[in-house]
Amino acid sequence: MRLRTRSGRRTRWLLGAVVVTSGWAAFDTLLGTRRITRAIAAPGRERTRSIQQAFPVEAGDTVMLGDSITADGDWRAALPDRQVRNRGISGDTTADLLERLDESLSGPPDVAVILIGTNDLEFGVAHAQTVRNTCMILDRISATAPGARVVLHAVLPRSDRYNTLVAPLNTALARVCGERDIEFLDLTVQFSGPDNRLEPSLTDDGLHPNGAGHQRWAELLRDVLES
Repeated sequence: MRLRTRSGRRTRWLLGAVVVTSGWAAFDTLLGTRRITRAIAAPGRERTRSIQQAFPVEAGDTVMLGDSITADGDWRAALPDRQVRNRGISGDTTADLLERLDESLSGPPDVAVILIGTNDLEFGVAHAQTVRNTCMILDRISATAPGARVVLHAVLPRSDRYNTLVAPLNTALARVCGERDIEFLDLTVQFSGPDNRLEPSLTDDGLHPNGAGHQRWAELLRDVLES
């Protein structure tokens, strides 16, 4: 809208802007910050997904499945002896990964490495639902890529109010892997600092590994995959 110079018109326009801004604040309160955050992130998520679809997973690949924690990793450099496909998408929950899983198994891959679940905590998903979704993810991988080696990570510790939810979730995920004879990689000890929260030297924001954090993760994962 073109801003008029006459004071009356200008005042009404600015008042309208204040009303709209206040309306958005009320809307934010009504729906919750989490829902709005997901709505803002949606276009970026779809762009990332489109780019990933342009480079499909091929037979023999190692596919990294997860959210922004996985997406931020330079996995080709970290695992130079493998053909790695990074299928991490920022903001994804277990339900989001389940919805897009088939396109990440098109090869099928030889190895599927999974780290997912921290956004379930962020968006208030019940532990039971997160575990059910994870079971479906593991079962679909087993059905679609029956010869693939599957490594499910424990959810990494955090440095916020959700950290108390991590341990019981990981206990349930470990049980699921035991029932399916799937490798469960728990890096909690290696990534924990004071008060069992994410080690400050390995993160810049209390949630995502920084460069040092990704380097430590890559080294530990490489040791597992080479064993």
